[in-house]
Amino acid sequence: MPTDTPPTDILCPFDLHADPMAGVLNCELADDPHYTGLEVQWFDDAEHGRGVLVFLARRADRLVDYYVEPGLRVDRANYVLGAGIGEWTELTFRAAELDVDPSGVRCHVAFTDLAGRDIEVEVDDRRPGERATGSLLAPVGSTIEQPESLLLVHLHGFDLVRRGEVEPRVSIDGRPASTGALPGRALHGRELIKYAAPLTVITLNRAHDGPLRRVSAGDGVRMDVHGIAALEEHADGDRVRLELRPSLPDIEALPDQHTRTGDWRVFPGDLPELAGGRWQVHRDGDQVAIDLEVTRGWRPGPLPPLMRTVTTVLPVFRRWPTTYRWRGVVTLGQQPSLRSGWERTAGGGGDAYRRATGSGG
Repeated sequence: MPTDTPPTDILCPFDLHADPMAGVLNCELADDPHYTGLEVQWFDDAEHGRGVLVFLARRADRLVDYYVEPGLRVDRANYVLGAGIGEWTELTFRAAELDVDPSGVRCHVAFTDLAGRDIEVEVDDRRPGERATGSLLAPVGSTIEQPESLLLVHLHGFDLVRRGEVEPRVSIDGRPASTGALPGRALHGRELIKYAAPLTVITLNRAHDGPLRRVSAGDGVRMDVHGIAALEEHADGDRVRLELRPSLPDIEALPDQHTRTGDWRVFPGDLPELAGGRWQVHRDGDQVAIDLEVTRGWRPGPLPPLMRTVTTVLPVFRRWPTTYRWRGVVTLGQQPSLRSGWERTAGGGGDAYRRATGSGG
């Protein structure tokens, strides 16, 4: 029977991580023969260091190549995008600048890829006056074929590049590369080049095969008399939490052939949830099966009119997390272990997005 004292030192099959990123600029490439997309990431914090990471998504095999400034410390587990990691290379860029402020974005990146192609990006939409920005869940996970986690990239200060006197320029191997376009560009005056600052990169339940950790209340774990009520992480002041209702029970104390179920939600600070669904735990002897179903997608808060229209008309922004499912099996005993992983249950809606914007491949 439950007491009025929370349990201590219990097994925790779930994990939550949050990493900060200073800024990002992203675009899909409509007609380049080699690449379907490009992203520039800027880091400036004690954990990662200061510098630029650029990735290029290949058209032929959907692998993603990464180019990283020397000394930058990033976790490769957060970069299993598309069909997986292609090349991972440290290099000194000829130009490596990404600056986002209330007036807009300035980006200039230049380097040579491993095939000897010169890559250059120049974007500058800065102008007087403060921009109207929004908070967005990036649909990064919609393109991942074999996920290692539920990757939730939360964009703060999100905007689209404004058309102006300086035309954005993406050059690959000496040729201009066209980016995708939102319908009605002449009316709304925006390019389909996205940028934001800062970002929080959230990973839920990384695939695991090994010993299972024990937790007690405190240090990012909230307990009640029934078990684990929430996990919390902080990234440069952004508080992220995984809430479990009812609390996840002590699985070692769960009677044999018993099942427990509940809801879960991931929240960034005081904003609406990024994803949620149902959890289930069932014990069969010394084996405990745990399932995490994603049944709820992103619930946006206030957005500028154009962004609200885009995220409503293109359902990939809201629904892609619901194509994920996590399953784990805990083996109890003297050294409890967990074997777990994610699977995709459906496409993430990326095809509809590419058709609507004429981008990608």
